[in-house]
Amino acid sequence: MSKSIFNLEGKVVLITGAAGIQGPEHVKAFTAAGAKVIATDIKELDVTGENSINSAVKKILNDYGQIDVLVNNAGATGKYATDWDQIIKVNLTGTYNCCQIVGNAMEEGSIINVSSIYGLVGPDWSMYEQAEYAGKPMGVSAGYAASKGGVIALTKYFASLYAPKIRVNCVTPGGIFDNQDENFVKKYSSKTMLGRMANKNEISGTLLYLASDLSSYVTGANIVIDGGLTARV
Repeated sequence: MSKSIFNLEGKVVLITGAAGIQGPEHVKAFTAAGAKVIATDIKELDVTGENSINSAVKKILNDYGQIDVLVNNAGATGKYATDWDQIIKVNLTGTYNCCQIVGNAMEEGSIINVSSIYGLVGPDWSMYEQAEYAGKPMGVSAGYAASKGGVIALTKYFASLYAPKIRVNCVTPGGIFDNQDENFVKKYSSKTMLGRMANKNEISGTLLYLASDLSSYVTGANIVIDGGLTARV
């Protein structure tokens, strides 16, 4: 495999939600691959606001002349993580907004959306019994599941709309270790074929693949990165 095929030098990559759990890892990976990375979070680009997205796109085009890759990584967190309206607004409508506005500003390239295994399967509630994260009870809201399932559907829609010049794909990570409750980690890990949760640096490689020429014939796909959790019953 030629290293140059994976090289993203000269590519301008816009990443939303860059300050989240996975954002910094994605920024690091794309930067290491030679891309010019525009790392944004809600202060720089609010995915729920069309004016905010338009302003960000205008500035990027003025500064760099192009957008080659969009990574839709923004997601509702904290107090908004269980609010149906807000989580749909950020996770689903926000992804739609960016696909629509940024996609229309791209001449060619790759859009990568981020879903979740809970957009594919329902939660095993036994894993969440008495589980805590950052001092708060753990769980999965209905809004989160619905929004992430919608992201997968949006991916296929925009892949069809933008073909053949822009490829649109989705990554669907499973649980990522972030010092969760020990009992939860043990229960979750037992559900996966690989016997553990993902490390933070194990998702970005798939994004690099989807952004590079290695995936030049891949569009409308959803790549599941879950250690085999959803592949067996």
